[in-house]
Amino acid sequence: MKVALNVSEESGDSDAHIFTDENINKIERVLEQEIHELLPNLCEFDSCEISVMITTPENIRELNRTYRNVDEATDVLSFPMIEPDSGSDSGLKSEFVCPVLALGDIVICPSEVARLHSDLEFHEAMYLMIAHSFLHLLGWDHDTHEKESEMWQRQEIIKNKFLANNSEVL
Repeated sequence: MKVALNVSEESGDSDAHIFTDENINKIERVLEQEIHELLPNLCEFDSCEISVMITTPENIRELNRTYRNVDEATDVLSFPMIEPDSGSDSGLKSEFVCPVLALGDIVICPSEVARLHSDLEFHEAMYLMIAHSFLHLLGWDHDTHEKESEMWQRQEIIKNKFLANNSEVL
């Protein structure tokens, strides 16, 4: 399965330049490996698309308020296009007949990522947020201690793959 990241910038956050074509290609390759490993049944699709929107604290706060009833800015939000299904092998309901799977949207606020993850280098924090949000798109959650532990471990693995595959810093 081929993964395509579609990156757009909303409202002029100056850190959108971090997603160079070369880095996007490297991120896509890691995500392809993760889908093959975590949800091999999704490989029935020829490709999947993930939209990434770079936004400002004001915009992400509005999205957070609208969709989660949380009136504050956050670092990343995930909007999966498919629903979790605990009864399926893949963990996702698959009602699609087209060869391209629209996996969902990731909304990232670079200034909030920097503020909330000041213990990490900026590019490392951004990779962590991409990994975190990607797992949400695959149906992962951290609503219990056990699920949180599994998700945190997997997002670290993915982040480290991004770092290993990206000699160029975001």
